[in-house]
Amino acid sequence: MSDNVIVALPGHTFSQVCRLFLEMGMHHLPVVDADNVIIGIISSYDVLKAYRYSVPDLAAYDDATLDSHLSIKQLMTANPATLTPSDTIGNAAELFVQLNIQALPIVDANNKVIGIISNNDLIRQFATLG
Repeated sequence: MSDNVIVALPGHTFSQVCRLFLEMGMHHLPVVDADNVIIGIISSYDVLKAYRYSVPDLAAYDDATLDSHLSIKQLMTANPATLTPSDTIGNAAELFVQLNIQALPIVDANNKVIGIISNNDLIRQFATLG
């Protein structure tokens, strides 16, 4: 689990989220409210889908145009599956397979984001066991 989690707020712009993915080299971004409570998750795949299906219809591709047509709330997966610190790696693996997802926010008892685990984290863990 990564416990130094970068999050987005619903008010962040599409271009801000794109920059985070590019500059931080990450692929999943929990979306939280002002109290750090999870409300969604957005992935680099969600951004790619937006470019594929929404951007071709736009006349210009500058940040302001993209930001005015694409919102984080519209692209994120609301109410994502989450884990708690007491869940196991096995729980994470099961959810990855059952839900066909690649990342799970880790939340405390108040649904506040305290970490994130990805399928890459699991692969690294299993690789060190063998």
